[in-house]
Amino acid sequence: MVKLQFKFKETATAAARQRVLNTLGERGATGVRHLFPGETDKELVTFYVVDCKDEITRQQLLNLLNTFNVVEFAEEEVRRKLIR
Repeated sequence: MVKLQFKFKETATAAARQRVLNTLGERGATGVRHLFPGETDKELVTFYVVDCKDEITRQQLLNLLNTFNVVEFAEEEVRRKLIR
């Protein structure tokens, strides 16, 4: 599954955030969730992960997120490999 990450500006209202989340669902996101579930820190709760069904949808949603003035940044999820 391909994913995006984005962060709302801390000044974004709850209504503006909900509009973005609703739009993502309407435009093909298969899931949208907090990057840090259960977090109460006012900055960390502004980070989200978006699940996309394919690369085309990911690119479309990335472009869309970058048009919202309440989104601080949006980017492809970085693949990380932990080495022990």
